[in-house]
Amino acid sequence: MSRKKGSHSEEKLNQKSAKELLVDSLKMPRDMFLGASIVTIIGDDQVMIENYRGILEYTQNNIILQGKNCRISICGQGLRISYYTNEDMKIEGKVSEIRYL
Repeated sequence: MSRKKGSHSEEKLNQKSAKELLVDSLKMPRDMFLGASIVTIIGDDQVMIENYRGILEYTQNNIILQGKNCRISICGQGLRISYYTNEDMKIEGKVSEIRYL
């Protein structure tokens, strides 16, 4: 009899935290209780980001933001941050790709 064991990191990815289970069961907004980032895309020339922690890279072709749980990469041409606060920001320019890293 052979049993295949998954790695510890795989098990951790498959398990939800108590906080996540509570939020899911009560149908609460994940962004409000877990600090998830909200990315709103308006056409191909505007991106609104809420709940980010910081700016890691800022060039005309790439903007990388740190979220609570991941990094968000916005790629394109002529990108610029038109405004930002501690909680949200607006990015303008020709957006070609958004990736979660």
